[in-house]
Amino acid sequence: MPSAAPALSLVPDADSSLARVDLGAPVWHGPTRTLLDDLGPIPDARVLVVEDVLGGGVDFEPKAYDLVHARFQLARHGRAAAQLAALRALVAPGGILLVEEPDLCSWTYEPYAPATTHLIGRLAQAFSAAGGNLDAGRRLPALMRDAGLSPRVRTTALGLEAGHPYLRAPLHLAEAAETRLTDVLGHDGLNRLRLEATTELLKPERRGTTFTLVQAWAVVD
Repeated sequence: MPSAAPALSLVPDADSSLARVDLGAPVWHGPTRTLLDDLGPIPDARVLVVEDVLGGGVDFEPKAYDLVHARFQLARHGRAAAQLAALRALVAPGGILLVEEPDLCSWTYEPYAPATTHLIGRLAQAFSAAGGNLDAGRRLPALMRDAGLSPRVRTTALGLEAGHPYLRAPLHLAEAAETRLTDVLGHDGLNRLRLEATTELLKPERRGTTFTLVQAWAVVD
């Protein structure tokens, strides 16, 4: 009898207090669907979507999938080299590894919203303190090249008109990351910042631009 496949830890040991923070939203379904359509159908494809795998070993068969699609895993958990190695090990020869991560550079508001911008910076600090990296997309192509892959890259930032629900994304993230943000700002400081950001985002003329979704994919030998 062949031995069982080893457990691959897709999320290396780290502070997982932000593991359940939802970076995704329907706003990103379009760019992801467009890329998958452009990659074209893979006959009888075996697909693995890694989006909400939490800490510990997960039993998957190495080299068993034609497409492994990981979303916002490096942002949540960090340890990029280890995670990319574990993800790559799941891809069959000739299959595709697709990784999507955020880059905060484009996350802005018009008119300028200083409290909301400060809150975004504090969120990045909280993710970093928990072992993650809310700017993981910025280095994603280089990280994949360091892993021996030859990635292709696509980036998308979406303009949000006044009233768009995703304008409030920093407030939703702050609610999910409350414990970590309290460690950084204290209860009073966090409450004050959230109130100021809420006041800014309720202004009817407020518009904005999302963070940049960085999509990097490569064929695995």
